[in-house]
Amino acid sequence: MVAHDLLIIGAGISGLSMAHYAAATGLNARVLEQEDRVGGCLHTHRFGGEMDGFWLELGAHSGFNSYGNLLAILERIGLLGRLQRRTRVGFRMSAGGAVKSIPSQLFFPALVLAPFRLLGLIKTGRTVAEYYGHIVGRRNYAAVFEPAFDAVICQPSGEFPADCLFRPRPRRKDAPRGFTLPGGLQTIADALAGQAGIAVERGHGAREIRRDGGGFVVRTDRGEYSARALCLATPVAAATELLRAPFPAIAGRLAEIETARIESVGVALPAARLPLPPVAGLIGRDEPFYSAVSRDTVPDPDWRGLTFHFRPGVLDEEEKIARIAQVLGIDHALLESGKVVSKLNQLPALRVGHGERTGELSQVLAGNRLALTGNYFGGVAIEDCVSRSRTEFERLRREGL
Repeated sequence: MVAHDLLIIGAGISGLSMAHYAAATGLNARVLEQEDRVGGCLHTHRFGGEMDGFWLELGAHSGFNSYGNLLAILERIGLLGRLQRRTRVGFRMSAGGAVKSIPSQLFFPALVLAPFRLLGLIKTGRTVAEYYGHIVGRRNYAAVFEPAFDAVICQPSGEFPADCLFRPRPRRKDAPRGFTLPGGLQTIADALAGQAGIAVERGHGAREIRRDGGGFVVRTDRGEYSARALCLATPVAAATELLRAPFPAIAGRLAEIETARIESVGVALPAARLPLPPVAGLIGRDEPFYSAVSRDTVPDPDWRGLTFHFRPGVLDEEEKIARIAQVLGIDHALLESGKVVSKLNQLPALRVGHGERTGELSQVLAGNRLALTGNYFGGVAIEDCVSRSRTEFERLRREGL
């Protein structure tokens, strides 16, 4: 076995950003990824054939100029100058069998009092439903804000911690407010995986972790790897299973974090055949889907596309396609094989008190040269993942890595 300074399990944005920080300091780091692709929730599907050059996001769909740690990485690897500004188009709501404007669904008299209800109101310790429902009024919350928040995090948002939903961050003026890259956000993952000093082993699913003296050994489908330090950058359920034997106390704490499943279906259509006006996306209210995120923010002259994020276990594949055709007002036959792609996504379902739980978890991790990173700490945004990786890497360095 070749000894490494740092082994990282998982080549999503969390694992790849951890690898970037390691490579920047000259450490010998290796990333083990069970899939044949890198990126995790950064998943851009790139079509071929007659649609060559057209792509859809099946996972995360945008970056923002408030993502300071992510932008710093993009600057170091030469991608900052390639950021592509997202065209500003609005969201609409799919409700009652029709596509409607969001203002038409609001009860404006209740919103007049919103600034006064906000005075002295604290987010910490409150759910999204408690905090925002109080501000905008129950009628507006049920009609617009609850389905909108569900769409943001692709899961029922009512019990989600209010302080984990939106975080104010400084904005960089030299970057577009909302951006992607040519070829989609997958470009970020591809560039990081190809960065000098980062070695990624695809198709290497981790099966066992064990302590070896002061370091670690990871057994994969294809062999064993050893390292002085270890980072798990996997979904929380996978991290729980891997740590159950060597770190039962940590695994027990991780097992308390629930996971939400999302059944995502992307469709591409000839631009001339889609009657829906350009939109950033559709918010589903009383729909089997949370949202439909559109490619109209990066216009293509010939093709349009949307990715529908469905609630799990509600519709089968044929029923999903039928519902998509109904919502878009198109002939079912337009959704041909090859123009429809699917992916099962999963996100953490955070609950009030999550910050205290993760703080306790970080205390248990201290001194073990074991790092945990992912979207189940500060929030589900890309920046939350990168920020957690940076914090964990800095801790490992303080511990002698």
